[in-house]
Amino acid sequence: MSDSTRALIIFILAIIVLLALAFLASNFMARRAIKSVIKMFRNGQALSAETAKTTDELGLKPRRLLQFKALRDYKPAALQFLMRHNIIQATEDGRFFLSEETLSQTNIEQRVGRPRT
Repeated sequence: MSDSTRALIIFILAIIVLLALAFLASNFMARRAIKSVIKMFRNGQALSAETAKTTDELGLKPRRLLQFKALRDYKPAALQFLMRHNIIQATEDGRFFLSEETLSQTNIEQRVGRPRT
């Protein structure tokens, strides 16, 4: 095997490893964001339609266009994921609450881990 072939194989393997690491890191950050969003709703006592809060009140404001942080904010995607699974529910006036009943019927907390209080 020539040196150029060996170098190409090493390069391809390095790219594969980097892609795997990026996937694992993204998965870790998404799980962490789901736990964080659940914790924000519990800490904000937004656990029913009567105690529902806006995303601003819960601290889930979207980043401004010019606001930069090194890592992507996965919380908006986590909020959408939880809403698709009916764990986070919306009221008619645009406030949100965590449905503990729906959450307990899923295995999401077992898959991502229970948020620390």
